[in-house]
Amino acid sequence: MPITLNQVSYTYQPGTPYQWKALDDISLTIPDGEFWGIIGPTGSGKSTLIQHMNGLLKPTSGQVLVDGLDLSARKAGLREVRQKVGLVFQYPEHQLFGETIFEDIAFGPRNMKLSVDDVERRVTRAMERVGLDPSFRQRSPFTLSGGQARRVALAGVMAMEPRVLILDEPTAGLDPRGREELLSLIHGFPDMGMTVVLVSHSMDDVAEMADKVLVMHQGKLFMLGTPAELFSRRRELEEIGLGVPAAARMVSMLQERGWDLPAGAVTLDEATAAIARALGKGGGRR
Repeated sequence: MPITLNQVSYTYQPGTPYQWKALDDISLTIPDGEFWGIIGPTGSGKSTLIQHMNGLLKPTSGQVLVDGLDLSARKAGLREVRQKVGLVFQYPEHQLFGETIFEDIAFGPRNMKLSVDDVERRVTRAMERVGLDPSFRQRSPFTLSGGQARRVALAGVMAMEPRVLILDEPTAGLDPRGREELLSLIHGFPDMGMTVVLVSHSMDDVAEMADKVLVMHQGKLFMLGTPAELFSRRRELEEIGLGVPAAARMVSMLQERGWDLPAGAVTLDEATAAIARALGKGGGRR
C-alpha cells in the first residue's frame, strides 16, 4: 500500500495577508513495509506533510495517491483510507474520553460497524501489540501514567488495523523509561507487516530505526536517503539547524583528528565497531 506524492504544494490561508506556503513541490513514494523517519527544523512542514498522507489536508496543487487512490478525487473514500493509514498526533492521550480503556480502544472498530466479536478481537489484539495487560481493560484512562495513556491512545489507532502507521513525535513529554518502552514497541511494528512513518526531533532515534530519512526545510524536500547517507553530511544538516546522532558526531570528530573511520557509522553499535576495528589496526590515526 504505497503512498505517493506528486509535486504536492500546500498554502495556508491563500489569498490573505497571512498566506504561507507550508509545502513546496514535494514528490516521493513510501513503499510497503519500510520504516521512514521525517526530520527538519521547527516550521519546516513535517506535520503538514503527514496530514496529506491520509487526506486530513488536501494539496493546493499536486496529487496524493494511497494505494493508487487519488485522495483529491471527488469519490475518494477518505474514511476507508483513514482506517488503512493511521495517524497518531503529538500527545494523543489528550483525546482519550472513554470511561474505560476498553471503551476508548473500541471506539474506532465500532464506528467501522464491526460485530461485537470482531470489536472484542481487535481490542484484545491492539492491547497485546502495545503491551497493555488485559487487567487494564476496565480501568479509567485518566488513572494511568503518561506512558500508559500514550499506549492506550496508540492502541486505539492500532485497533483499526492500519497498514500504514504515522506517528508525530510519539515520545514527546514521556519520562526516559516510558520513552524507551514506546520506541521499542514502534521499532517492532514493521515486523507486524506495517509501514511506519516517524516524525521526530531525535536524530539518534531516527538513525537507529529508519530505513529511509526525509529531511524537510522551508517546506521543501531537502534530503532523502538512508541514515548512513544523510548523517554523514553533518555540515549541510548543521547549516539548516539540525544536528546528527551522537555516534555520527563522534565519528566525524575523530575523522577530523585523523582517524580512519567510515562516514556511514551513524548508530552507537556501528560507531563502536568502527572504532574497535580502527584501534585494531594501530590506534586509528592515518
